[in-house]
Amino acid sequence: MVTQGRAIVITKHDAPKAVIISYEEFQTLAERGEHQLDTLRAEFDELLSSMQNSKARAGMKAAFTASPVQLGLAAVAARKKRR
Repeated sequence: MVTQGRAIVITKHDAPKAVIISYEEFQTLAERGEHQLDTLRAEFDELLSSMQNSKARAGMKAAFTASPVQLGLAAVAARKKRR
């Protein structure tokens, strides 16, 4: 079967279960997903790199050793800064 320009929805008990699309549409979607993944990977690598210093390590150590009360106060203070 050859279809051009439209998607075919496959249902089971009137609920959509799968879609058949053209190979060109599939390629476009796959490339878009790969591009987004590359962008996220680059952003993560940049963030991780920026955290590799003594100030960031000290901050993480303080966060992991903080009491629940200290964490609550820090969350409230951070929220006030965003307003």
